[in-house]
Amino acid sequence: MVAEEIANALGCDTEEIIDTKSRSGILGWIRSGRDAGNKSLTVLEDPVNDPADYDLLVIGTPTWGGHVSTPVRTYISQKQAYFNNVAFFCTAGGDKFAGVFMDMTDLAGTSPMGTLGVSGKDIKSGNYQSKVQDFVKEIQM
Repeated sequence: MVAEEIANALGCDTEEIIDTKSRSGILGWIRSGRDAGNKSLTVLEDPVNDPADYDLLVIGTPTWGGHVSTPVRTYISQKQAYFNNVAFFCTAGGDKFAGVFMDMTDLAGTSPMGTLGVSGKDIKSGNYQSKVQDFVKEIQM
């Protein structure tokens, strides 16, 4: 929902990062948290778009156990050499985003043009929409 709102506001392409590993059910949830905490990588389906073709990539992740999700960690690790400029957004049940953004910055090897953290509380209250608009203004080139 947050990614769609950002894409609509920017009028940009989107691409889902798809993990080939099953992460469904309680065992998948446990495995996902463990993988994120261990900073593991995974095998992704090949992306359709080449990040080098874009002046700005907006990369989003849910938090998994307070960490960057394993599929997004893998994508950034594999593609960071092709990034021109980046911006990051993150969704979480709580409001602890700084560590996730620091990790994404380290993986990308460059500072983001902007960051956006959206909590579950923000989504339930609808407050995320004004945050998205502020984020979009911050990163427009």
